[in-house]
Amino acid sequence: MKDLASLVRKHFRKNMWLVLATVNEKQQPQSSLVIYQSDGQELYVQTGKITVKAKNIMKNNKVSVTIPIYKNFFHMLLPAPPAEIHFKGTAEILPFEDEYAREVWKKYLKHELPDELKAESIWIKITPAKKVNTYGLGVKLLNMRDPTKAKKTVELT
Repeated sequence: MKDLASLVRKHFRKNMWLVLATVNEKQQPQSSLVIYQSDGQELYVQTGKITVKAKNIMKNNKVSVTIPIYKNFFHMLLPAPPAEIHFKGTAEILPFEDEYAREVWKKYLKHELPDELKAESIWIKITPAKKVNTYGLGVKLLNMRDPTKAKKTVELT
């Protein structure tokens, strides 16, 4: 399964959209589609200090993440679900000035935010749990219709 772990880390770096699920103070789930960037280990999301996801994470740092993956053009035409990586993890709020988060985002963020937005922005650093689940990753497209072949769990080290 080492190859699958490498493939997961590759997709962490390659993709840029994920669904981030948090829990509010009433234990109600909340999900958001966000842009992210990754170094292959952790994932970084830029957001506002007063967003629901940021407020939820400040009170409960447990999160769930889904990263949808379309393998190629034909995948969009075939009646098969997208491949995906999904996992539980922990989130940490970092100040917008965090140098490492800014470095990871450099490949995506080609401009500086205006000062008024910088003051209202933070980073969410997401660290995946050791076990990560996949569906359709490392599986031929036609085999994705069979959950026994498409579902896998890999341990990240």
